[in-house]
Amino acid sequence: MGDEEPPHLLTNAEAETADRFAGLEAVFDPVTRGHLARLGLAPGARCLEVGAGSGSIARWMADRVGTGGRVLAVDLDPRWCRRDDREQLEVRALDIVAQPIPPGPWDFIHERLLLQHIPERRAVLARLVECLAPGGVILIEDFDTGEVRTVDRSGPDHELIVRMAQAFNRLLGTRGGVSDFAANALRTLRGHGLEDTGASGYVAIDHGGTGWATVQAANARQVRDGLIAQGLTARDIDRFLDVMADPDAIVGSSVMISSWGRLPARSRQTVERSS
Repeated sequence: MGDEEPPHLLTNAEAETADRFAGLEAVFDPVTRGHLARLGLAPGARCLEVGAGSGSIARWMADRVGTGGRVLAVDLDPRWCRRDDREQLEVRALDIVAQPIPPGPWDFIHERLLLQHIPERRAVLARLVECLAPGGVILIEDFDTGEVRTVDRSGPDHELIVRMAQAFNRLLGTRGGVSDFAANALRTLRGHGLEDTGASGYVAIDHGGTGWATVQAANARQVRDGLIAQGLTARDIDRFLDVMADPDAIVGSSVMISSWGRLPARSRQTVERSS
């Protein structure tokens, strides 16, 4: 492979992707929709959905903006992303690192669980901000796993859950991902001159076989060999999968940090265009 960057840890090519997306939608889509609605997503808006996954948020945005608006959903591998006959929604394959970002300008840009996986995250974020329309909003959402935090700490499988999380974080690092990008995102957005900035965190607590446990099981199956390379045993992983399917298990998600900001109505871009 020479000097090529390693592939993303969780690609969309494997069958486990379906379970991962279903779990993420169930747990985090209500959070994302709430932020977008509160930030003013309205009919007629022009929206860019980055790292679209199954397209659940892109479809919701398309319904919100109506036929007078536009939603462009981009993903490196958009095979799972459905339009469901929404004429205002376009799905496009895009390498957000190597290819130009569609210029818009965009009234809303949303990213979830992409930037933390790519080494060029700060450069990509800067380019996204540059594509905002004056007064446009960007919402970025990634996990903060810099510290492994758990729930049900007196539960019988707590130690195994912690070891799995630690191994996954190490594996993420070998593929160019980071665990602390989300924790610093608010200050990063402020550094881009955005106003009305803010951030919040969300943790889901689910039972085995539902929500976040479904995501965890899908991830473990997909990167099983990588986890073994990080020191877990096949028996550890099999036991973890049993726990994630057990209705008696109590499983807490990583902290999803949502950070947002608005480009000033008369921004540097506006001045440059009018001069």
